[in-house]
Amino acid sequence: MAGNSDPLTPRAKLAVTAGKAVAAASRAAGRGSGSVIGGRVALKLDPDLLARLAQSLDVTLVSATNGKTTTTRLIAEALGAAGPVVSNALGANMPAGITSALAGGSDAKFGVIEVDEKYLAGVARDTDPKCIALLNLSRDQLDRAAETRMLAENWREGLSGSKAVIVANADDPLVVWAASSSPT
Repeated sequence: MAGNSDPLTPRAKLAVTAGKAVAAASRAAGRGSGSVIGGRVALKLDPDLLARLAQSLDVTLVSATNGKTTTTRLIAEALGAAGPVVSNALGANMPAGITSALAGGSDAKFGVIEVDEKYLAGVARDTDPKCIALLNLSRDQLDRAAETRMLAENWREGLSGSKAVIVANADDPLVVWAASSSPT
């Protein structure tokens, strides 16, 4: 789908503009990058904005308990040789932050997106990725990720029927099991 003209509706354009304005205000107030609040505002104005922003990109998703940021940066750097890449380099890896990142990549051909493991299924549904890299599910993050088995079940159900090429860490049995529901 890469190369489509403008996939954004007037509502989506308004949402992007409002999100960017709120993000800028957050930065000016010294409240951080503004990527999360900007994405939240944009998604409130257009709940389908993430899907709209992704539809003109060849998307690769990266999810795991550990190693997402480094792997995302490596893939983005490699794809950069083939064309402009948009990525959530600020590390905001939930839907609001991802939406903010994609809103800033209007000339991009590729999207390389780090996704929090709890949000992978929904982000995959919204972005129709070409590739999904599943790195690991580790118990070291139990305070925020609940039980690793539950995450694996979520991945398995969410990726069932996905057309994306799944690149799974063969050394992690839960990741292999989660990826096995996908036909590719």
